[in-house]
Amino acid sequence: MNKLIALYLIASIGLSLFKAPQPITAMTIEQRADLAGMTVEDFIFISSVVEAESDRSESLEGRILIALTIINRVEDERFPNSISEVLNQRGQFSTVRNGHSIVDRTDYSDEAVIRAVEWNEQGGEPNVLFFNCIGYGIGEPYGLIDGNYFPIMEAD
Repeated sequence: MNKLIALYLIASIGLSLFKAPQPITAMTIEQRADLAGMTVEDFIFISSVVEAESDRSESLEGRILIALTIINRVEDERFPNSISEVLNQRGQFSTVRNGHSIVDRTDYSDEAVIRAVEWNEQGGEPNVLFFNCIGYGIGEPYGLIDGNYFPIMEAD
């Protein structure tokens, strides 16, 4: 991964994004969902999947990129156009069973979702649509973060 891009992403996400009026730990789930512009149900679902897909040990940057992948898919015409449909898409998220994540969300994954939404609203790159722990099969390499490879995809 280009170290300059990685440093820019980490610095931008870490320093300029999350401008909540109060710490996330003091917010209700309704406030968190509202800050992300989602229904409570969608927010809980995406945050739970971020937690599960991060193997519960990934850094905030890794979790943000996982959340950004899901958000970018919702906005990309090649994928379904809702969080629930993207997360339930067959063969895509191994941590989703019968319409639910196999792991509960945490404050850390909630924060990652909120930051990913804000990053995306600011027009931030990269345009990640996939991630895996195997390697690059498609797209231009973006980076390996916490055991997950994130390729950059061209917009359709």
